[in-house]
Amino acid sequence: MSNLTEFPDLTLAREQAADWIARSSRGLDAAEEAEFRRWCANRANARALRELGALWNDLDVLRTLTTVFPEPPAPRAPARNWRPVAIAATFVLALVAGGIALQRHYAADAAPQVASTQPSTDYSTTVGEQRNVPLPDGSMLAINTASLVQVVSLGRESRELRLVRGEAHFTVARDPQRPFRVNAAGHIVQAVGTAFDVRLSDDGSLEVIVTDGHVKLLSDTGTVGDLTRSQSIHIGANGSATVVTLKDDALAARLAWRTGMLVFDGQTLAAALEEFSRYTSARFAIDPQLRDLQIGGYFPAGDTAALLDALRANFGIESARGADGTIRIGPRRNIPGNR
Repeated sequence: MSNLTEFPDLTLAREQAADWIARSSRGLDAAEEAEFRRWCANRANARALRELGALWNDLDVLRTLTTVFPEPPAPRAPARNWRPVAIAATFVLALVAGGIALQRHYAADAAPQVASTQPSTDYSTTVGEQRNVPLPDGSMLAINTASLVQVVSLGRESRELRLVRGEAHFTVARDPQRPFRVNAAGHIVQAVGTAFDVRLSDDGSLEVIVTDGHVKLLSDTGTVGDLTRSQSIHIGANGSATVVTLKDDALAARLAWRTGMLVFDGQTLAAALEEFSRYTSARFAIDPQLRDLQIGGYFPAGDTAALLDALRANFGIESARGADGTIRIGPRRNIPGNR
């Protein structure tokens, strides 16, 4: 039996509940309060609101909701083997599930900042930086941390880009006469008008996720296959290919970086910290006995302090910075000092 408890699902009711909690924190006018009451009349909606509302006790956001729920919100169900990490102060549930825009300023190794767009045929980002670049053909390019995208051609007859390193999401302006092609690791992702994500890992493996429409994947030997919305293909450095269909929750989690978040759903602590390291200059050393610990939750990308606080509060995991700046992660008894 797995040691992983069920991860909170992002149902429509929870998405709407997260939106209402965020709106309530800003204050509701009379019309919104009436709409809110009608929404709460649905039993599923009310239950979702109670569950998420428990996360906001420390922020006193539920004061706004007392006219609807005069009694205290129901406590969270106890975890069976691990507890999902939820950081209410950053509006993470609203941000990931409902797309609420979050404006925060982080420290030097904190969450990614959007850089200004400069006309260029090369678009790059540093560690922790993200860019949104409108292309001349009407397409949109979103570039993740530590990435480089080169424009090979955006002329009247062809549209071709190259992902040199890192990750980017492409929202393609429809033009059947000019297929849009992205070259990465010897493969070509071809689309007419759709949206997809391409990630090139340091080990040479490639991942393509289709977020809208369908794409064709080509290689030197011909067509690899066609992918439709929610399908993902992982091509290893040795050429092995695996295609999976992602559920909506998994798709949203995989693309949460576009809103400055990272979502983990049962990954090992070692894998989670490896992914987190893409967004910060901080480096981690993990006690061997914790490497396979499974964790879950929502984290601001690159916000090292929030990550370490969550690990301490939810898992009793301590941290300390060594003389070389490396952050040592281990059980409390193995970490003599504070970070």
